Amino acid sequence: MKKKLIIAAAIAFAVFAIPCGSSALSTVSVASENNTVVTPSTKPVEEVKNAVDAIDTSKITDAASADNAAVALIKIGSKDLKEAMNAGQDTVNDVAAIEAAYKKAKGIKDTTLANSGAVKAVGIVGAAFVAPDTTLSVEAPAATPEITSSTYAVTSTPVYVEISLKAGTYSVESLPIPVAVTIETPAGVDGNKAVIFHFVNGGLEEIKPIYNASANTLTFTVNHFSTFAIAEANNTATAEGTDNAFGRYRDNVASEIANAKDGATVKISRDKNINALPNDIMQALYKKQTVALELEYTFEGNEYTVTIPAGKAEDNAIEWYGPLYLQMRYGK
Repeated sequence: MKKKLIIAAAIAFAVFAIPCGSSALSTVSVASENNTVVTPSTKPVEEVKNAVDAIDTSKITDAASADNAAVALIKIGSKDLKEAMNAGQDTVNDVAAIEAAYKKAKGIKDTTLANSGAVKAVGIVGAAFVAPDTTLSVEAPAATPEITSSTYAVTSTPVYVEISLKAGTYSVESLPIPVAVTIETPAGVDGNKAVIFHFVNGGLEEIKPIYNASANTLTFTVNHFSTFAIAEANNTATAEGTDNAFGRYRDNVASEIANAKDGATVKISRDKNINALPNDIMQALYKKQTVALELEYTFEGNEYTVTIPAGKAEDNAIEWYGPLYLQMRYGK
C-alpha cells in the first residue's frame, strides 16, 4: 500500500509552516566509478529570476544596448542561470524575450534547426547570444553510454541523441549564456516521467525537463552540448514525510500550472495520495493568476475537496500547507 503524504496534524488547523530558506539547492551529479559529486547552485533561483526580470527589453534599441543586456545575463553566471531556467518556464520565457529584442537590435536571424535523428528539436532560446549565424544539429549519436545515475532509476528504453551547436562552421563547446532546447517528446516516453541524462566531460548531468502536455514537448537548459538520453525514470531519493508517488508527480504540477490556458483548473485527484501542498505549487498558482487548482484528498478517514480559485493563491514563506489548513481556507 502506498504511504500517504501526511504532514503532522497534532495541532488542529495548523498551517505546518516551516520557514523557507532563501537559498535553493540545484544539483548536478558528476559520476565517476565510485562516487557522485553534488554541486549546489551558488545563487538562489529567485535571486536569479529577479536579475533576469531587471533587464528591461524596452531599452534594447541598438547594438550597444543589446550587448549590455547580454553582459547582464553573463554576469548572472552560466550555471546559476541554467538552474533557474530549468526550474521554470517563466524564466525561459523572460530570456527568450531578451533574446528577441537582442536579435531585432542587431539584425540577427533565427537559429536554424537541423533534425536528422529520432528526436526533433522544435525550439531554442539563447543561441543568438553566441553568434549571429547559428545552427542546432540534432542527430543520432555515435555511441550510447550507460546511464549510471544515483538519483534516478530508469524505467523505459532510453532514446539517445547527439545535440551540437555551430556558429558558422565552428562547433560551440561551452556557453557563457545557457541555451534552452525544446524537443518533441520521443515516441514511447511519458513526458510527465521524462528525465534528460546529459553525458558531459565524462560525467552525467540529470535534468528534469519542463513538460508541456498540450504541445507534448520537453524543454531543458544546458551550457554544453554533447550526447543526451531521454527516458522515463523514478527519483530514488525519498524525502522525509513524502512518498515516491508524490515525489514523482510534484515535479510536473508547477509546470502544468504555468502552461495551462487562462481559465483552466488543474486537478490533483485523490488517487495521487496527496493531502498537503508545498510552497512551490502555491507559488506557481500565485504567479499564474488566471488558473485554479482543485485538490481531492483523504485525511484521517475523511474525504475533502478544496479549490484554490484563480487569483486566490497565497504568497508567503510557508513551506507546506497542511490538510486542515487547506480545508479551512479553501474547502467547499
